[in-house]
Amino acid sequence: MRLYLRPLKNPQFIQKNPFMKNEDACRLMLNLKKLYDDSVPTYDLKRVVIHKTTFFTKEEMEGITRGLSGIDDIELIQIQEFTPWRAIRFNSSDMKDTSNFPIQRGTVIQLNKDTFLIWTHGAVQNDELAGRNMNYYKNGRGIPAPLLVKRFMGKSDGATLVNEIMMLTKMNWNSGDSFYKVLPVTLDFAKMLSQVAKQDVVIYDKPYDFRYFM
Repeated sequence: MRLYLRPLKNPQFIQKNPFMKNEDACRLMLNLKKLYDDSVPTYDLKRVVIHKTTFFTKEEMEGITRGLSGIDDIELIQIQEFTPWRAIRFNSSDMKDTSNFPIQRGTVIQLNKDTFLIWTHGAVQNDELAGRNMNYYKNGRGIPAPLLVKRFMGKSDGATLVNEIMMLTKMNWNSGDSFYKVLPVTLDFAKMLSQVAKQDVVIYDKPYDFRYFM
């Protein structure tokens, strides 16, 4: 697993957020595809999943599709960390007995065909951490907020997308907070790399091994 940093030559700004123009998006995908082909020459790339914190513009979708020409299975997923949504856990179906613990990690609420909420932070039943049949809640206080996930392109079923996001929140093995993270590593490590890039200590257009940022 590698991280790749590339500056945008001609970004488009929408509400102060940078978005890729068609050519930038296409060029980035072509470079990423070449990096994959060079590192894993015996396996054809059949599926690509892209996570982003902002929405995908029409130009970005066209450029990504063009750069990944020949790959039919492309998932474009927006994962929004800060949302106003909250939920309370109940012990019974009649919703009269509120629980002493937050909503369970992994809970999903579908909002429409391509949008759902997923709680990557929440209560977990773990015998080693909390005792037999007891709930463990990391940090011990507060009401956990869900991630808002919206798909702009793709055909995978919801269970696949949810399982992938949940697995990617548990990949920072060397962290002192290693039980799980709120964000998948696709976004968590991208944020970390962007902070390092601001210090001018990284080289652009060069892949970095995942282990250097763990």
